[in-house]
Amino acid sequence: MSEPAGQHEALFDFESSEPSTNDDAVADPADEAPLGQGALELGIAIPTPFSEPEIDDKVEAEAQEANDEVLENPENSPRKHPNKVSFYQEPQDTARLRGAVLHTMIPEGHRSLSQFVIRAVMKEVQRVEEKYNDGDPFPAVAAHEMPQGRPQG
Repeated sequence: MSEPAGQHEALFDFESSEPSTNDDAVADPADEAPLGQGALELGIAIPTPFSEPEIDDKVEAEAQEANDEVLENPENSPRKHPNKVSFYQEPQDTARLRGAVLHTMIPEGHRSLSQFVIRAVMKEVQRVEEKYNDGDPFPAVAAHEMPQGRPQG
């Protein structure tokens, strides 16, 4: 079966075959630029690269003030759930922890792994506050103020 000459070229012609009647249209210099070797004009707009937005000092100051307020009074946090805290642990210890939580939920009254961990951690926090700070809470420290990565030494 033979196709009429030129029909397959028309399948990929994205340019309008009708001449433009708008005399006010501004010509795009890119339309006149020659295509590079191997280039293919598909008529697809190429997005501009992402650039960082300008920082508004007033908005940044308000955000920092809100962060400081939440740090000082976490019970007033607008979040539905508390912040997530993560840590590294050996897999066998994690499995052991899950087993202890699952098998003691009813007699101990914890409803989740999170509740179990929070209770255990806060008991230890209270112990070190009593031992090293006369039972008073230590000053609060934000997450970004903690040393990150492996300890040096």
